[in-house]
Amino acid sequence: MMVSARLPVAPRPFRDELLSSWMARVAARYGAEPLELMVYLAGQGGRDAGARQVDDVAPDMGLLMLWTKACRIDPERLRRRSLASRYPAQPRDWCLTETVPVCLACFDADVAAGRDAYLRGHWRLTEQVVCPVHRTMLLDRCPTCRGHLRLSLRMLNGLLRPFCRKCDAVLTGGGGEAEDPLKLDFAAGVLDLQRQISEIVRGDTGHLDRLEYAIRTLWAPLDRDGAARPVLALWYDEPGWNCPYEARAAVGRSAPLQHLSVRWRALTLVILHDLFGADLVPGAVLPEAALVLFRRAAPLPWLTDGQDLRKGKGKRTIDAGAERVHRLSKRPVHRSNGNFLDERGDFGRIHP
Repeated sequence: MMVSARLPVAPRPFRDELLSSWMARVAARYGAEPLELMVYLAGQGGRDAGARQVDDVAPDMGLLMLWTKACRIDPERLRRRSLASRYPAQPRDWCLTETVPVCLACFDADVAAGRDAYLRGHWRLTEQVVCPVHRTMLLDRCPTCRGHLRLSLRMLNGLLRPFCRKCDAVLTGGGGEAEDPLKLDFAAGVLDLQRQISEIVRGDTGHLDRLEYAIRTLWAPLDRDGAARPVLALWYDEPGWNCPYEARAAVGRSAPLQHLSVRWRALTLVILHDLFGADLVPGAVLPEAALVLFRRAAPLPWLTDGQDLRKGKGKRTIDAGAERVHRLSKRPVHRSNGNFLDERGDFGRIHP
């Protein structure tokens, strides 16, 4: 009979740390990746559980028990580190599922405090684009190589430090991003919007429904056949504006913010404020500027109860609609499609 492994060294989780971050710190002590250590622990326990990572939002307690036994830690203490436990009112669609953006100033604070670097739990919340402590934009790109940030925790001078997997640059001691006054002003403004969105997300369901409707509509494809750009392309009011590649995965999705980088999520918050003012959500009567945009949204299941209003052919599945948009986004942009001179609207106060 196989017995559960006992790891001789296992750091304790920090109060605001992600579960996956703590597991990465434990694994790094043994020169391994979290999944490799999970496979080892699962093998020691006699179960084939190593093929899955522990979910930061709602972890599988069976997998969590492998870690609690190996690290000799109270299971309830780990369970409380899950996002579902910390933010019980946070819908799962408002938690990031892929790359976790980071705050370099927080990593610098870890260095100054003489502790391991770690990922904060609130960084995985979809509406979080600004660090509330340091009032700087979160980063999802490496400041050195500018590639999509894939973090690795490695030992440096006896403590774990964050590194970019692509270029091996250490992500501490920078701080250059926070010194630009324009970026600081922008981050401060977005931070206020971020706080309002957080209150809506965890507050009144009616306001949340209207907020999600507005975001889905902004990221719905335009109603012209062959157009693969989102409705918010019209907000730019620029002839020939093309949706950047990094944002195309969000077009036509039911939860677009989950598929967007930090800067595009921040821009979405700014557009909501532009269109709906301090409330950030549409009311009973849409402002004229919002009405101009929303009229141009292609009918999607989550916007029209599954009915294609143009063709009247019943329901279109979410997956089919998204696949069509992503397929079209790879084609060359025809001059008659999307946001060109004849597609521009008069936005008045938005673009004086």
